[in-house]
Amino acid sequence: LGLILVVILFEILSDGKLLSSRNMTLLLNQAFTLSLGAIGCAFVIAQGNLDFSLGGIVGISAALAAGAAGMSPVLSVIVAVAVGILIGIFNGSIHAFFGIPAFVVTLAVQFILRGLVVVATKAGTLPIPFSMYSIDNTGLKLSVLIIMFVAGYIVFEYTKVGKQSKALGSGIAAAAQSGVNVRKMKIVSFAIVGALSGLCGFFSLIRAGAASTATGQFFETDVMTALVLGGMPLSGGSSCRIKSAIIGSLILAVLTNGMVLWGINEHMQQLIKGCIFILAVWISLDKQAKEFVK
Repeated sequence: LGLILVVILFEILSDGKLLSSRNMTLLLNQAFTLSLGAIGCAFVIAQGNLDFSLGGIVGISAALAAGAAGMSPVLSVIVAVAVGILIGIFNGSIHAFFGIPAFVVTLAVQFILRGLVVVATKAGTLPIPFSMYSIDNTGLKLSVLIIMFVAGYIVFEYTKVGKQSKALGSGIAAAAQSGVNVRKMKIVSFAIVGALSGLCGFFSLIRAGAASTATGQFFETDVMTALVLGGMPLSGGSSCRIKSAIIGSLILAVLTNGMVLWGINEHMQQLIKGCIFILAVWISLDKQAKEFVK
C-alpha cells in the first residue's frame, strides 16, 4: 500500500513523468543495486545485527574489479564478488569469535575500506574498457535481480540458513540450545551480504564506467532505509521476510526518483531520507517495551 501511494503521489506531482517509459528504466537502475544489497542484508538483520560496511564493500569491490576489467569482464565480476565474500567473512568472524557488536565491527571496517578505496583509485577514478559498457543493459539487470530474489527467497524461507538466522534474531540462547551453530550462521550471513555487495560493486562500476572515491557512498544507509520501509524489523526474528527487500527498495527508488523530478537537490534528499528512516524505525518500535517489534 505504501508503494502504491508513493507511486500515485509522485506520478501526480511529476505531471505523469514518473511512469514514462524512459523514467521506468531509470527507476530500475536505481532499484537494482539497492535490491541486491537489501536481499543480502536481510540475512544479517534477521539475526538482529546491522552491517554498516556495505558502502565500503561496494567501493573497494568496484575499484579492484576495475583493475581486473582490463584482463577480462568475467574476471572482473569474480574479483568483485570474491572481495565481498572475504570482507563479509572477516566481519562475521570478528563479531562471532571476539564478541564485538556487529555494528561496531562493520562501522570500523567501513572506515578502513573507504580509506583503501582512496588508495586504490589514487584519489581519482579507475575507468573500465569501453567494450564493457554493453553489460549495462536493462535485460541483464532484470534477469540478475529475478534470479537473486528467487534464490534469496528459497534460501531465506526454506533452508536452514534462513530459518536459523531468524531463530538467532528471536533469541540466541534458545537457538544455541536447539543446536544452531551460532558462530557459523553469523559468518555465513555476513558472507552472503558481502557477496551481494561485491556484485553491487561490479554493476555500480559498469553503470558509472569507472570506480571512484564516491562509489558506494551512503549505500548502507539506503539499504537499511529500504528494508525498514519494506517492513523488516531491525531486531530480526521470525517476522522477517525477504520480500521486504524488494518492496522497500522500490519505495525508496520511487521516492528518490520522484524527488529528482520534483526538483529537490541531493543534499535535501539525504535530509528527507534520514527523516523517513527515523520515522519508519519509530513506527516499528514497541513504545511500551522500548524494543523493536519482532
